[in-house]
Order: sequence, then structure tokens, then C-alpha cells
Amino acid sequence: MMAEPAIEIAVDPQLVVIIDDDVKVRQLITETLAQLDFRAESFEAAEQAFSVIETCHPSLIFLDVALLRSDAIDVLHGLRERRYKGAVQLMSGGRRLLLEAIERIGIRDGIRLLEPVSKPFSQETIVHIAQRFAPHKRLGKVQA
Repeated sequence: MMAEPAIEIAVDPQLVVIIDDDVKVRQLITETLAQLDFRAESFEAAEQAFSVIETCHPSLIFLDVALLRSDAIDVLHGLRERRYKGAVQLMSGGRRLLLEAIERIGIRDGIRLLEPVSKPFSQETIVHIAQRFAPHKRLGKVQA
């Protein structure tokens, strides 16, 4: 009996998911990405985000490594189980050892990780991430 080939699911290049328990961070990222012509969906916890990730296949996920109601390692395992093909932008408030451990796990799980960013970060950081992540995309202008 032959194994069925895995179905390759395309990511939505316009959709970005933000998972962070800090409403101000979610708002900053969402508003900045909207000005850059991305669609952003933000969530306080991973459980809420997984339904969107499963059905809409975002191209990029911003993930806070120190979530209160979710564990970033569990999120990465969940992405692996869902065969997530986009990229993950880890965000950290300064817990370098934790961040390094999470990076190792993400790499081991085959998750495409972008260079982590430290909190707090500015709107310019988000613009820079968007430009690096989608260099082919013509980005809109951002107003502070």
C-alpha cells in the first residue's frame, strides 16, 4: 500500500497573525501592518489563534515568547503538527536564555524563524521586519 502524498498548503501572503498577551503590542503591530497593506489578526492566546492558522494559513506569525496563558514552545509544537509553512517572528522582553531555548526547539521542529526582536520595539522595527519578510511586496506608507 502506497502512502498518500502530503498536501502542500499555500500560505496567504497578505495575512499575519499576532500572538501576544499585551494589548498595546498587538495594537501597534496590527495598526502598522494594516498601513503596509497586510491583513493582521491578533490574539491574546495561542488557542484562539490556531483556528485562524488552520483555516487561513498566514504567511507570518508574531509570537511573544513569554505568554501568560499559552506556552511558546507548545505553540511551536502546534505549528509543526499543523504543518505550518510560513515564518515566525519571536518577540522577547529580555529573557535571552528562554529565547535561545525556544529558538533551538523551533529549528528542531522545522519552523522558519526570523531574527528575534526584543521588546519594547518601535513601529520602525515592524516596518523593517515587513520589508525583510516581503521584499517583493510594494509596501504602503506608515504614519506615526
